[in-house]
Parts: sequence; C-alpha cells; structure tokens
Amino acid sequence: MIEFQNVAKNYPGHTALINATFSMASGDMAFLTGHSGAGKSTILKLAMGIEKPTHGKIHINQQDLSQLKKRHIPQLRSRIGMIYQNPQLLENQTVFNNVALPLLIQGYRHQEIKRRVQAALDKVGLLSKEKLSPNSLSCGEQQRIGIARAVVNKPSILLADEPTGNLDPDLSMDILRLFEAFHLVGVTVLIATHDLPLIAQMPYRMIILQNGEVKK
Repeated sequence: MIEFQNVAKNYPGHTALINATFSMASGDMAFLTGHSGAGKSTILKLAMGIEKPTHGKIHINQQDLSQLKKRHIPQLRSRIGMIYQNPQLLENQTVFNNVALPLLIQGYRHQEIKRRVQAALDKVGLLSKEKLSPNSLSCGEQQRIGIARAVVNKPSILLADEPTGNLDPDLSMDILRLFEAFHLVGVTVLIATHDLPLIAQMPYRMIILQNGEVKK
C-alpha cells in the first residue's frame, strides 16, 4: 500500500511537490506521469525514505514514514524494489553477482542466495546468462537484470523511474509486461514515465503530476 496525504517537498529555491495526494492499494499497478520536472522522481524518493517531505503524511505498507526511526529505514527499503532508467550494474561482476548484491549485504546464506538469484533470473528470462558480464548483454537484457536485482528480496512494492527510457518501443513493452507479471502475483507496482503512447496501450491507472500537483 502507498498513500500520500497532502505531501509537499521544498528544496532551496525550488518546490518539487505541492500537496500531492493519491493512494494505491496493495497489489495495484499504476503509472506516474507528467512533464520533466513535474515531481515524479521526488515521489519515488519519498516513498523509499531517501527524502523526507516538507509537510504531509506518507504511509508505505501501513507504516507512517514520519514516525519511522532512522535505524528502521533499511528494513523499509528491503520490502521495496527500485528500478532506474540506468540499471547501474557492476561491470566487473557477473550477472549472478549483480543480482545477488542485496542478499549479500543482508547476510543471506550461500544456498539461499543461489536459490533466490536463480529464481529471479528465471523470472526475467535470463537464467542462462548468470555467468556472463553485464557488458555482453543488450540494453534490454541489462534492464531485466536490474529488475531481477530489485525483486530478489521478494519485495511487496516495486518502484521504477523511467525504466524504458533507453529502450525502443518493442523492448519497452516487453519490460512493462514483465512489471505486469509481478503485479499479477500481488506486487504493488508504480512506474514513473513520460511515455504516454506506450502506457496508453495498458489498462492501468495514470497518476498525473503537473507542476508538483496531482491532477484530479
């Protein structure tokens, strides 16, 4: 569940959000859209606990982030998968090791890491690439590796910031169908994108931002 209640975010000399209000029930899928600078990335950062709102309330999985102590933020983030336009893969590591990174940080045992990583790679159709370098993969495959890394923790929420920005239309739709597959098994999915022709092909709600406000 994601809920923003009258959320504002001010930076020095810049207002990113103005009383943004919207909600998503557990298992929903939606697109967050609007012009460049409308506040899409800010909303994702706030949901992750990377930024704090200037005012307003944010609830993630029924937890009030304003009441969240700093030491509990890593636990919040472990239940959220985040995907970026550039998957920022480690070029000197294998595909397997890139996907395993969140589990290594959390201290999972080797056998559990192997099981989870291979399951995540299988879901994105790249299990056969686990021993390769990311540099040997196409842009679309690299984005799929980024998605596998985001879901290896079995998060309840997936957030994506322009995940198809570097891809052609056919590959972009493939990536959106992959997000849809996770939504269909109960994961809450929120995708920030400005590609209206692409998302118009899918039957999901659009949360539209305009100059920092959510349009009604």
